[in-house]
Amino acid sequence: MAGLRVLSSGQWPESVEDRGAPGIAGFVVSSFSPLAAEAARRCLLRRPDPSGGAGRPVTAVVVVSPLGDLAGAAHVAEAVDGGARIGPLLFFQAVPNAVAGHVAARWQLTGPVVCVADTATATAVAALLLADGDAGEALLIRVDQAHTPGGPDRAAAVLLGPGPGTNPGSRPGPEPQLHEGEQP
Repeated sequence: MAGLRVLSSGQWPESVEDRGAPGIAGFVVSSFSPLAAEAARRCLLRRPDPSGGAGRPVTAVVVVSPLGDLAGAAHVAEAVDGGARIGPLLFFQAVPNAVAGHVAARWQLTGPVVCVADTATATAVAALLLADGDAGEALLIRVDQAHTPGGPDRAAAVLLGPGPGTNPGSRPGPEPQLHEGEQP
């Protein structure tokens, strides 16, 4: 992955203590947004501060999800099928941009927000945003919800910056791993 390096990473779950992602005000019914926000939080808390606190680069947020919010979609489908009223909170959280905006606002990230369906595209988008100067770093957040009830929900985030040759003094990092066995 020429041109990019991993600055930090985080995921959910990381240990046996991770039994349920912390809730987020305004996000209901589904683990999708809480998982994304928690993986992002862990990643951003681990990012280095090369500026010594003199300001962070513009950071893009790229959300990756092949299927989107499965639990939220299933809840809405069941409500519609049963003739029940659908709460207004489900309207705005129906798209991954909602959690991307939440993460950007919470962490004061001022770069572009993009949502895509696969990791390869997310990595390509991040590389373009950095190469074009639209961002100095990119936070990629991947969320995968279980296809079956009780299955594992998980999320991973990596913060990517310019790679070797694009930033004097930088060192190459490991290839971003958003999930076991999957190379972005």
